[in-house]
Amino acid sequence: MIKIYFLGTGAGAPSPIRWAASIAVAVGSSIYLLDCGEGCQLRLSMLGISPLKISALFLTHEHGDHVLGAAPLIESMSHHGRKDPLYIVSSQSVFELIRTAIGITGRGVGFDLYHRSPWEGYEDSNIETRGFRACHSSESWGYRIYVKKRSFTICYTGDTSPCEDVIRSCKESQILIHDATFSQENVGEARESMHSTALEAARIASEVRARYLYLTHISSRNRDPAVLIREARTVFRNTRIAEDLMTTYII
Repeated sequence: MIKIYFLGTGAGAPSPIRWAASIAVAVGSSIYLLDCGEGCQLRLSMLGISPLKISALFLTHEHGDHVLGAAPLIESMSHHGRKDPLYIVSSQSVFELIRTAIGITGRGVGFDLYHRSPWEGYEDSNIETRGFRACHSSESWGYRIYVKKRSFTICYTGDTSPCEDVIRSCKESQILIHDATFSQENVGEARESMHSTALEAARIASEVRARYLYLTHISSRNRDPAVLIREARTVFRNTRIAEDLMTTYII
């Protein structure tokens, strides 16, 4: 069974109902974390997920709402006696940011941290991943995750505006998790900040022939998230809006 836990689905500063970006993918007994914004380990605890089961972190870019939960999560792993190595897939600058944050506390960790670039990707007995460039205001990566035993593919864009690299890399994915920060009413702001609207995410889902689209990174300015669903479903019917603590099961 594959489980996708939406830990945080907000954009920028967390709100009471949408925390900073983070998604956990469970394959068998292993957990893979896509981004790790502040509050991530509390969300894991609320869902009863042990951080010791996390095999790898996949971090999209250096903005705080995607990475500031990583260092405290890693320190908690060490506090709970982790000995297995942890793989961090990210740009070099993000990896150095995390190592610096851990070093500032003076505690260190009792296990090895292994870095992989998004181009190198990551592979174990459960999954095979590769990164692709997203189109954002800083160096940003998305990840294509192939679950071997199920021949099932999940694509996570991270923060991005509509992007040819995303389209090329997410072809035929069963699940596409796409930035949908704004509604069409704020398309100008989406362009300026290099994010996507829900309608744009739906167009990409249609073009890549995804089976399901999950909208995430939702701005708190969207007073009525149902607007995002209505806009997206004019193009792509199999659209859902991700909510914090929502779980999707692939049996």
